[in-house]
Order: sequence, then C-alpha cells, then structure tokens
Amino acid sequence: MTATTVRCARVEYQIDVRSAQPRIPLGVIVLAAHAQSVRTLVTGRAPRPGSPPPPELRAVGPLGRSQLDGWVAAMAKDVLASIDKHEDPLESLVATWCWNLSVTVAEDVVARPSETLRDVAARLLPGGILNAPSDWTVAEASFSVS
Repeated sequence: MTATTVRCARVEYQIDVRSAQPRIPLGVIVLAAHAQSVRTLVTGRAPRPGSPPPPELRAVGPLGRSQLDGWVAAMAKDVLASIDKHEDPLESLVATWCWNLSVTVAEDVVARPSETLRDVAARLLPGGILNAPSDWTVAEASFSVS
C-alpha cells in the first residue's frame, strides 16, 4: 500500500442504549479508495457459537447475542451494497447500524507506505482487544471492488 489516507469507523456495542454506560469496542472498518477501486477490511471480535461472552458483555441477553452473531459479515455485506448503490459506505453503515451495535465514523488515518489495511486496523483498535483472553474470535471480511 502506498502512503494514502484511509477512512475509518469504530464498531461498538452498548448493552442498554437508554443508559449512560460506555460503549464496548468490538472492531473497526477501514476503507482505502484508489482511482477506480475500494479496498475494505471489517475486523473485530465476534462470538463463537455457544461461547460465553467476555466479562464486559456477560449481561447481554439472547436478543443482544443475536445482534452480535455475524456482525462482521453483515457489515461487510452492507459496505458492498452501498458501493453498488454509489453511496458513501461509512455514512450508510452509520445510518443502518445505530442502536446497540453501532458504527461511528472516526478520523481519517494516513497509512504508512508498507502498511496493509490489517496493520491500519490494528493501530486503531484499543490495545489488546484482539489479544485479550476470551472464547470469542477475531473475524475479518476483506474485499476489493473495482
């Protein structure tokens, strides 16, 4: 990847949107647009079937768990759909994913010449989020659209 500006968003979960509880970081979305193509990476922690959640998500009930199951693939599909419709992918995600599981546009990041989208994502994630001991797994969806 040559030095370029990469658009980014944070993916977070809030158990009760009516409370002032802080949002729990789950992952990030990074988009790199070049002339006629868009490269995207959606990554973060996601539940394995039947696995217990990490401590900060223990209070999540069955409905909340269903929102968390498959979030990476669902958001990647939404990014592709917005690109097909010639919409801004991040703004489209913000409008769609705005409840317990939400997307928030973050500041653009300048990718270093040798960095991949995964490297940029790792810089954006809170320290240790992908390495914290948990029965959850790291999930990724990456694609390039020309």
